[in-house]
Amino acid sequence: MSAEGEQYGSSEEEDMYSDDGQEMEEDEQGEAPAAQAQPVLGPKEWVGLASMPAATQQALLNALGKLRGRNVNEMTVIFIGKQGVGKSSTVNTLLNERVAPSSPFQPENVRPLLAGRMAAGFTLNVLDTPGLLEGDSVSARGLMALRAALNGRKVDAFVFTDRLDTWRVDNADRAIFTALAENFGAELWERTILGFSHAQTTPTDGKPYEQFVAARVEQYRAAVRSTLGMKNLALPYVLIENGSRCKTNGDGEKVVNDKPWVTDMVSTMVDVASVGEGYEYDHSKAGKKLDPNNKHKIWILPLFLIQVFVLRPLLIGQIKRDVKKAESKAKGKK
Repeated sequence: MSAEGEQYGSSEEEDMYSDDGQEMEEDEQGEAPAAQAQPVLGPKEWVGLASMPAATQQALLNALGKLRGRNVNEMTVIFIGKQGVGKSSTVNTLLNERVAPSSPFQPENVRPLLAGRMAAGFTLNVLDTPGLLEGDSVSARGLMALRAALNGRKVDAFVFTDRLDTWRVDNADRAIFTALAENFGAELWERTILGFSHAQTTPTDGKPYEQFVAARVEQYRAAVRSTLGMKNLALPYVLIENGSRCKTNGDGEKVVNDKPWVTDMVSTMVDVASVGEGYEYDHSKAGKKLDPNNKHKIWILPLFLIQVFVLRPLLIGQIKRDVKKAESKAKGKK
């Protein structure tokens, strides 16, 4: 794997996003400008492909060739999800190059990162985005970074990444599902693949591995569908294992449950990309929703006024009446 790291460095006048290896800058208010950045650099040759196992190389070229057969020469995929679930590591493994910082001792990127790679006349654009959780709340900065990545770009597939070995979908997860739909439209979820990292895990309840995976996938699908009220969402899934101890087959390919997972993931991306014209972000849909934690703040002032001018006088009046009643009782006893 190449040691070349790509950091997105651009001037303050540029958008938060620019092409190939450059992070996005924010404006002074911390928001992503609406205009599209001009490309600074084009995609690079996919050098990491040449050092993959021959079987993987051929399988990837065959998968991408399905799009070329439809006169499509480019595919764009964005990885989204919480922090620490393996988005950056998956980008590195997919390209077989170290383009995103993925060490647990390195801080997470605060801006989206793009790596565009060309091979056999086809361009694969892969974007890594910051985590969407800040404490127990949805990260407004993470949403703004994603908006910057989407501006002026057609996206063929999203990979919503979470861990296979975390057996829960909590309220924070559901808040992320909702925030993505509110800010970027439900269409985003129609082009989303569920990516489960840390897939080389042993089920703790003694279930066969296939049953364990099926239960986790259905749990996640049900949570997304019920949260969004979209019971017909397809939500295909892929299993991901970026660890150095990932098993390999006789051809040297990384496998999960005896299946080469990198080629399986790309094939699933191609299947999603082959449906329709891709997702294009509509800036007008975002409005003021980009701070998901602001949606109830409109009630703060009315509630304060009710407390001051209604509840407080009532409470003070009741206290005075209680005091007078107590004093009357005391006088009666005398």
